[in-house]
Amino acid sequence: MKNFTLSIVSLSILLIAGIVNAQAPMVTSVSPQRQVINADRNSQVIVNFNTAIDPLSVNDVTFRVFEKLAGEAAGTFEFLNGNTQIKFTPSNPYLAGGWITVSLSKGIRSQGNIPMAKGFVWQFWSKAGTGTLNLSRIATIPVRRQGEGLIQCYGALGVDLNNDRKTDLAVVNEVSRDFRVFLNNGVSFDTMFAVYPLPAGNFPSPNDGADFNHDGKIDIVIGNAGNNILSVFMGSGNAVFQQEVPYTAANNVRGVAVGDIDGDGDDDVVTANRGGSNISIFKNNGDGTFAAGVNINTVGSGETAVMLTDANNDGILDAFIGCYTSREIVLLLGDGEGNFNFSSRSDLIGAPWAISVGDINGDGNVDVSGALSSYDRIGVIFGDGNGGLSTVTTYNTGAFPLAMDIGDLDGDNDLDLISSNYSGGTFNVFENTGAGIFSNSPVVLPASSSGSCITVHDRDNDGDMDLAGIDEVDDLLFIFNNGTTGVDPNSTESPESFGLYQNYPNPFNPVTKINYNIAVKGKVKISVYDILGNEVRILTDEIKEPGSYSVDFSASAGNNYLPSGVYYYRMITDEFSDTRSMILLK
Repeated sequence: MKNFTLSIVSLSILLIAGIVNAQAPMVTSVSPQRQVINADRNSQVIVNFNTAIDPLSVNDVTFRVFEKLAGEAAGTFEFLNGNTQIKFTPSNPYLAGGWITVSLSKGIRSQGNIPMAKGFVWQFWSKAGTGTLNLSRIATIPVRRQGEGLIQCYGALGVDLNNDRKTDLAVVNEVSRDFRVFLNNGVSFDTMFAVYPLPAGNFPSPNDGADFNHDGKIDIVIGNAGNNILSVFMGSGNAVFQQEVPYTAANNVRGVAVGDIDGDGDDDVVTANRGGSNISIFKNNGDGTFAAGVNINTVGSGETAVMLTDANNDGILDAFIGCYTSREIVLLLGDGEGNFNFSSRSDLIGAPWAISVGDINGDGNVDVSGALSSYDRIGVIFGDGNGGLSTVTTYNTGAFPLAMDIGDLDGDNDLDLISSNYSGGTFNVFENTGAGIFSNSPVVLPASSSGSCITVHDRDNDGDMDLAGIDEVDDLLFIFNNGTTGVDPNSTESPESFGLYQNYPNPFNPVTKINYNIAVKGKVKISVYDILGNEVRILTDEIKEPGSYSVDFSASAGNNYLPSGVYYYRMITDEFSDTRSMILLK
């Protein structure tokens, strides 16, 4: 009898184990917590499941950690607690104050080879260092090329484009129909790195970044407010992009957002189309190409802005829609298969031009704020974590706020708000005084003619959050510094340090310009080398006084026309040396 009893017990254990292994994996808990504002910058990402996971099903496609400021995070996986826990350890600290999205796909399987029924997504913010809302403007950078008229720069996407762990800027320009790349040199931004045209576009402005084809390089999507085109630029690495690939949405693409809405492991795109009075969904084919857009009517009208995040805490991305004509926020809940259904709506009183999302009142649920254009206010609406929305609270801004941005500028573990005021010519910084209540006396930062958008990022990697603002009338980029200011934007003195800057244009054909600074009188040599290290040109080899200089490099000098490819230019002095790359394209 004893042996028989043991056999029954053993059989029961085997049956229970079989039932557990036959379960579809479900997420039971995560760390860092959803929407937490101050996750340690070295935080491991931990996911617990209801069943053991097959380690072979976990990779950088099925388990993705994406930093909005830096792109896909590299790291290592561990499998603990009988493979019911996955721990991801990032290879580098997260950039300060960034929004981080963790996406688990349906490709994750149990040890019984059962896939997740739906994907699972959550987001959190990395800790920002102590700072101030009274930022100092340390530089003003023209976005126009020499001799250009109005280009109407609007949106500036802040993200690391060349994998050096510094946030660069891709500035989108409505009239010139292009975007222009400015690389971060650790203090400010180098001379314009490259210009990329949008031949199918018309008045491009809203934009976002992602890694659509899992190659570790940032790709960019841009909506065109002047027609019905969504423009996709696939990154080739080192801040270089392939030609525009256009997709058809509906008229007046005013908003774009990216995220894995169907749980298949790659990021899709949702656009808000004011003229079409709808949204469009573009599903990623897995390689960075997209299926034809599917247009969806919402209960609102004049859809102008869109943000994707999890509003009801079910691990599925939902869509907050800012509706300009009906002057409201509409919340659509995702089903995990790429479809959305109406959940709630809330009157904004004014017409939203742009929106931002995050846990504004610290209750663990996503909230939404909007720039209420002609109403000269911003509006804040709280989410209840179940798909419901509160009534709006509004705060006065400068005249005609267009853009709405968010981040922990003072490092006190809550999210502050910034409005960009088109007619007011200013940026207003609203301090979150706690529980989502904002000061009625915002800090006013100057534009020149028109505040048009703000990028929140740690430009100099000192831990606190800096700002880059756009003026779309004067086509200027303003650099605002948080903390100690070491640069005088109006100084006419000689440079305090040596510097070799990115050539412009880049890629180029056949001539490009190289700017450099000399801090101490001495001999300066600047040479160009091919990819094999052969010196192909000497651009400068002489004594220079302290100052700022530029030199042209022509690939067609004399009869020695250089072939297309990557070239390097190197500056050498007694005190300084640096090397940069450039691309010749015929």
